[in-house]
Amino acid sequence: MRKVTLRLPTKAATDLGVVNPRFFRNNESLEVLQAFAAGDAVAQVVRIRRKDRLPPNAEIERRRGELLGRYALRHFEVIDRDEARQVVTALITWKMPKDLAALVREFGGDVVPTEPLVVGRDETVVSFYAAEDRLPAVYGLLGELRIRYRVSSVRRSQGNSGPLAGLTDRQRSLLELAHRLGYFETPARCSLDRLAGILGVSRAAVSKTLRRAEARVLSAALALSA
Repeated sequence: MRKVTLRLPTKAATDLGVVNPRFFRNNESLEVLQAFAAGDAVAQVVRIRRKDRLPPNAEIERRRGELLGRYALRHFEVIDRDEARQVVTALITWKMPKDLAALVREFGGDVVPTEPLVVGRDETVVSFYAAEDRLPAVYGLLGELRIRYRVSSVRRSQGNSGPLAGLTDRQRSLLELAHRLGYFETPARCSLDRLAGILGVSRAAVSKTLRRAEARVLSAALALSA
């Protein structure tokens, strides 16, 4: 496996529907921390850097309908905010545009997005894991879509280490999302039903995946401490 980082004009990202051009009127950048396919939609945890002060949560809530319409979102929810850095972390859900859906169908699990994935005003940085023999197909499809890009780096994947090494990508992502949303807090700020709704799967499926992930992490942690 290789970790590939590409740099491309942000116009390509806006043309694909990854971000609305109007986003940059009040914001500097959008960083995708996590992404999940949920039926015909995409659920993402994003970090938004504002140009100036962050509006209060009450103001964001008051303008929710306007924000959903402006950016063609199905859901927008503030998870965390950092006043000093003018950054807000949010959970959003939006319908996947046709061209982007074609990319996902073409490569499926052969291409796994990873950090960094940052959409700036002029330049977008995209990273993903892929088998070396699939890279020509990725580059070829970008060419067919007339997307100009520059390969910033191609590195051999070193794999994960530590207690999370034994998790599948799905288990790790779900565990991280549950943690971000406060599922493990006391009292919990997020329920299994809410996680299931975000991911577009059943409550039982979420519970099963989380239990397996927790068991693997606990087993690995206990083995390391023995």
